[in-house]
Amino acid sequence: MFVNFFLKTRFEYVVIITRSSTDNPANITKRYFQMKAIALAALAIPMVTAPALAGPYVMTKSEFKGTDDNYKSTVNQARLGYDWKVGDIKPYVELGGGAAVPDGGDAATFVAAEVGAGIKLTKQLSAKAKFETINYDDKNDWKVEVGTKYRF
Repeated sequence: MFVNFFLKTRFEYVVIITRSSTDNPANITKRYFQMKAIALAALAIPMVTAPALAGPYVMTKSEFKGTDDNYKSTVNQARLGYDWKVGDIKPYVELGGGAAVPDGGDAATFVAAEVGAGIKLTKQLSAKAKFETINYDDKNDWKVEVGTKYRF
């Protein structure tokens, strides 16, 4: 018994796959198969470059704090974020939460939010600015950070 599959593409090429009842290897017209492989490779290019595109992401951060030889606390965070590109500026927003655990103390949970943007000023010089707030039950910590980076 033979089973034939016919695939007609938009460009009128036909791929014929024939399998026998003894499960011999499929006979595929080589020229058409190579064209399909090239088309699939071309379709895969956007998937490889997708991480460079804007969109949602998950971010985690763990901080271990201390002074000199004395350990003070651990802070763990998880955030959902979204970034996009507007011309040369790449703004982003993040929202999440976490827990701060002081050495020998009880954990304090918090909600964190951050907004910021980065910009490439020249081929080697970039700048960034961000505002971050961390809200505990009884207090609100915040910070503004501005920085530059020069690549050699």
